[in-house]
Amino acid sequence: MNVTLWIVQILLGAAFVLAGVMKSTQPKEKLQPNLPWVEDLSPGTVRFIGVAELLGGLGLILPAASGILPAPSSAPPAPSDP
Repeated sequence: MNVTLWIVQILLGAAFVLAGVMKSTQPKEKLQPNLPWVEDLSPGTVRFIGVAELLGGLGLILPAASGILPAPSSAPPAPSDP
């Protein structure tokens, strides 16, 4: 089960990274045939969305790839039975 979750996390992260790179590097006119909603937004907003997707994808991939895990919860540990 754990391996399945890692695979899904990597695939979702890669999808976010690819979509973010596309939206942050392509001109608005080139995106309009595939993404009709971009004509309603300014180019800066489309770039912002692309950068946010790129950072979100990196946030899904990098912690696992670098070995840096999220901080544990701030709840105190449960007392152990003697």
